[in-house]
Formats: sequence, structure tokens, C-alpha cells
Amino acid sequence: MTEPTLLLPAGNIDTFKTALRFGADAVYCGMNQFSLRAQADNFDDRLLGDAIEMAHGLKKTVHITLNIFARNADRQNMLRAASRARDLGANALIVSDLGMIAEIARQVPGIDIHVSTQANITNATTARIYHDLGAVRFVAARELSLSELEEMTRELEDVIEVETFIHGAECMSYSGRCMLSAAMVGRSANRGDCAQPCRWSYALVERKRPEEQWEIVETPKGNAILSAHDLCMIEHMPRLMKSGIACFKVEGRMKNELYVATVGLAYRRVMDACKNGTVTDDLIRECRAETDKVSHRAYDTGFYFGHPAEPGMAAGTQQSAEFVARVLEVSGKVALLEMRNRFFVGDHLEAITPEGIRPFPVEDIRLDATGEHVDVVNVPLCRVQVPYTGTLAAGDLIRGPVRNRANT
Repeated sequence: MTEPTLLLPAGNIDTFKTALRFGADAVYCGMNQFSLRAQADNFDDRLLGDAIEMAHGLKKTVHITLNIFARNADRQNMLRAASRARDLGANALIVSDLGMIAEIARQVPGIDIHVSTQANITNATTARIYHDLGAVRFVAARELSLSELEEMTRELEDVIEVETFIHGAECMSYSGRCMLSAAMVGRSANRGDCAQPCRWSYALVERKRPEEQWEIVETPKGNAILSAHDLCMIEHMPRLMKSGIACFKVEGRMKNELYVATVGLAYRRVMDACKNGTVTDDLIRECRAETDKVSHRAYDTGFYFGHPAEPGMAAGTQQSAEFVARVLEVSGKVALLEMRNRFFVGDHLEAITPEGIRPFPVEDIRLDATGEHVDVVNVPLCRVQVPYTGTLAAGDLIRGPVRNRANT
């Protein structure tokens, strides 16, 4: 059995680079069409080619999402997109549509096909059929328990690889096949343009009294009765690492660099410790605490151990740190930072590096453009010089206290 890999998301080139730096064995991203994330920046052919070259230089792989459910008019363009992705050097395509899987396997040889979780594979018989069509891996339906996944990996060990989500936002609909957004605002989730109406607050209306609304109140902000919890399986990675699952996937192509770095590093550390036989309860607790630093809804373990404790009810997001700056370069004992959220002289920030989290005290701030010393930097993308005596490198991130958003 090969060692499981960690698959991290990228919605743009910055998060792609961050994923590579903070633990990804592979990165998944979308082209400009057909990727189920219409609101992400995504990648044109030139940018995608550069990203793939960068990943391959680090011995990492790139998986391209072509996972909409195709209409008749989409078919030829999807095949062309698959062909371009292959020619640019992508390692795999993540595809949902049954017919397009068969057509890509037939017309676009030379690139692996992974069946998307949108295809709802819940048993080994169905997985074998997709294998017969040309797939080498499938992303399991999120409704499966860990015991079911373990049974499937044993049965399919020499047939097809299993990949599963371990962290991130979850959809309240069956494996993401939701019609709410299309019905309510004309934006199809199954074509990558979900407006997330499941996250909205709702009130109860009696049909004969439409002017009267009764709030379903559990918090002062109303009740998000359809809003699913976020998935977090970091505390169960020791068992997952022995399950036979080939790849662990983190959701989040719409997330920022801080999210990808923090979550990626946390799972990387636990996975490596499991491989090396050095995993401890203290390490798992430390890495679980790291996942609270990024924006998320209340966590649960999804369907891994049965039904979620509370279907829905995950109203609002929370986080205990925010993205302050990106490290552009380090010269001597001075770090050049590109600001994301304001910070002050005297702040005790943290640097996120591939080797771990380090203190980052702010003793001085100098504007890079003018050399002026300032007490605060509050202009987004402003470049500033900050003295630092520790070890830091370009691509590391700085985080600090939450000042610019309230938990909602």
C-alpha cells in the first residue's frame, strides 16, 4: 500500500504557491470553464502552464477540475479543455459527468481521470464500473462512514484508488447536488455558480398569512436551519492513515492563503508524524487548535461516524486570527512584507513557515516606497520593511489578531 497523499486547493496562483509551500503533495485547481467554482479567479492556459511547471519542479502533481454536469453544448469544449490540460502537463482531471468520463478516456488519452465526489459513488460495484470507463481514482461520496470507506478500500485495493475529503465546508445537499441556488436566484450550483442560500437565515410563514413571519430563533441573528457544519478530521488522522485511502483532500478553492497554509501545515504535520511513528495526543491537539485560527463554521466529523450531530444549524463563521501580510523577501535582518490587514508597532504577530509557527514581534515599520517610519500600516497591498531576527523566507505568511471582521 502506497503512503496517502495530501491534496490542497487553489483558486488562484497565490494560493497555488502557498499550497505547494505548506504541505501539499498535489494541488487541485480549475480552468476558466467547467470547474464548479465560477467565482474563483481560476487559471488561464498560460498561468496554468506556469503553475504545473512549478509543481513538477517540486515533484508534486496537479489535478484539474472539470466537474460540472455537462449540457449538450458543453461537450466539445470540455473535451478541448481536457486536451489542453493534458498538453500543459496536468496529471489528472477531476470529472463528474458519466458520459464525459467515457469520452475523455476515449478521446484524450495520456491523463488520469479521477471521478468527482459529485458522482455520488457509495459502493464498490459502482466504483468498478467507473474504473471500466477509464477512471483510476474516485472521490468518495461524503455520506459514507469511515467503516464503509475501509471496507471499500479493501475490496478495491488492486482496482481503483479512493480519495476522500477530510476538511472544509460541506453542502447540505446530497454530495453537493443542490438545486436551491438555481431555483431561488438562477445561479446553478451544478455549474459552479452557487449563491449558498443554505447559509441564509429563514423564517416560518403560514401559507394563508404570508404577511406574518415567525422567526425560528436560537441566536439573535436568526437560525440558519440549512447551514451544514464544516468538516474537520484531524483528530482521526491516525486511523485514516491506516484505512487504505490513497489521498486526503481539503476543500477550499475560494479560501485565501492563510487558510490554505494553516490547514495544510496542520494536516501535513499530523500525517508526517503518523508515517514516522511519532504522532502524539499533544501534537494532534496543537494542530486541531491551528484549524480554529482560520475562518470556519462550527466543526464536526460529517458522516464518518454516522449522521452529523446536528444537521444544519451552523450559523455564521468564526476565526481567532487573520491574514496580516505575506513575506516577499528577506534581506539580512529585515523582512519585506505585503500588507493584507492592518497591524501596529508593538503587535505580537505570528509567522507561518513550513517548519512551524514562530513569534513575529513588530518593533518598527518602515514604508518601502519612502523609507518613512510609521506606527501602523493600514493600506492594503502596501509594502513595508519590518526588522526580524528569526528565520523567515519569501512565501511565509504573517497572521495576527482579528481586527477587521466580527465573527458572524
